[in-house]
Amino acid sequence: MKALLRDIFRKKKYDIEATQFVRKLGVLDLTGIGIGAIIGAGIFVITGQVAAHYAGPAIVLSFILAGLTVLVSALVYAELSSRYPIAGSAYSYTYTSFGEFLAWLVGWNLLLEYGVSVAAVASGWSGYFRSLLEKNLNIHFPDIISGKAPIFLNLHFDLIAFLVVIAVFILLFVGIKESSNVNLFIVFIKLFTLGLFLAVGLFIVGIDLNNLNPFIPEPAKNFKGEDAYGWFGVLRAASIIIFAYLGFDAISTVAEEAKNPTKTVPVGVLLALFISTFLYISVSFTLVAIAPYKELGVSDPLAKAMYMHGQVLVGNIIAIGAIITITSVMITMGLGFTRVAYALARDGLLFSVFSKVHPKFKTPYASTIAGAILLSILAGFVPLTELAELVNVGTLFAYFVVGLAVLYLRIKNEPGGTYRVPFPWVLIPLNLALIIFVTSGLPPLTWIRFFIWVVLGILIYVIYGYHKSRKVWM
Repeated sequence: MKALLRDIFRKKKYDIEATQFVRKLGVLDLTGIGIGAIIGAGIFVITGQVAAHYAGPAIVLSFILAGLTVLVSALVYAELSSRYPIAGSAYSYTYTSFGEFLAWLVGWNLLLEYGVSVAAVASGWSGYFRSLLEKNLNIHFPDIISGKAPIFLNLHFDLIAFLVVIAVFILLFVGIKESSNVNLFIVFIKLFTLGLFLAVGLFIVGIDLNNLNPFIPEPAKNFKGEDAYGWFGVLRAASIIIFAYLGFDAISTVAEEAKNPTKTVPVGVLLALFISTFLYISVSFTLVAIAPYKELGVSDPLAKAMYMHGQVLVGNIIAIGAIITITSVMITMGLGFTRVAYALARDGLLFSVFSKVHPKFKTPYASTIAGAILLSILAGFVPLTELAELVNVGTLFAYFVVGLAVLYLRIKNEPGGTYRVPFPWVLIPLNLALIIFVTSGLPPLTWIRFFIWVVLGILIYVIYGYHKSRKVWM
């Protein structure tokens, strides 16, 4: 028993100078990767649905609560990425702090975050794409390949979502710098799109105070028969909206490909989160101020708000921008998935083939191919709304653990990197409490699915990872 406990808590020491990758990403690239991962389906799709079905105009408060919940987590990632500028993100940070077993669970949940996010966001991409074609070109895809009609029993298939994931992973196979350049271009488009929505919404359409009254609607049952609105609705909405903030940690997964990572990675993390938070609060307020919240429960709420006021051209531009924007989320989340799989395989916890780097493209090609196959199937058969909450609980678990890791390093008085979380004994416990508070708004079914995922991860570790992990310990 002593040997078992010793082994599952064994720690990993990484050589931060040793890497198979080429360091060629600067602050602009890293910030772009963060914004590319954060701003996507969360603001373009989920915002309207959550406002309509859970929070009403108080969706703004839900965004603020969710933003506060992840803010300190971003500071934690900034510190840990300056200490350990290595691939693997929270997985690698946990390995150096708490040992192998907990690190594996964190890595397993990061695969859930990045992988399922790619599939879920692809479903949102497909919805915007089909809506744009149907409204403007009168092109309609058969329901049998649009996820609208069952192909077998209650199983649905979305061909467009399936194909777009394949395309994203082909791009990731070619190379990180090529992917980063495409992502930066898309980030500029998404900032323009949201800026256009804010400008037209606030200065041309104008705020209608009737849409904001009451700001927090009375408690009521929503279309699913769930408790909604009121203060519980704000909490329930925040537990879903967390999905919109996920992605800043994708920056830390490419730390081994960053120039001067102890400085550039923390700056990229904080810049990406601050820019995204400002846009989220501004856009969500504008949306519920120009359109009745009960009419926003659609797949393209920002575009619909423009169509409602006769701004057809602006609505079309926003719809196109949303399609391009969501593409960048798939790129960055797919990037995170392949790098976490690479880190797990490098340490022997997954099959070693996933740690192989392509001799020409210098990318982890085996994990990229596996991601293309598995996640395209998931994207084709599972819609966005079925997955967002599961992604949230798995990711917040990782955020909770890395917060504890920083406190543990403080107790040990370990030397820090170039950035340290200010007032850690105040901010981090507050952050952990907020994570618990927000996740309390998730439904029981989400917790059951998360429990099944964790049990599956434990079984894989017991059967394979424990025996195959590489014996290089602190």
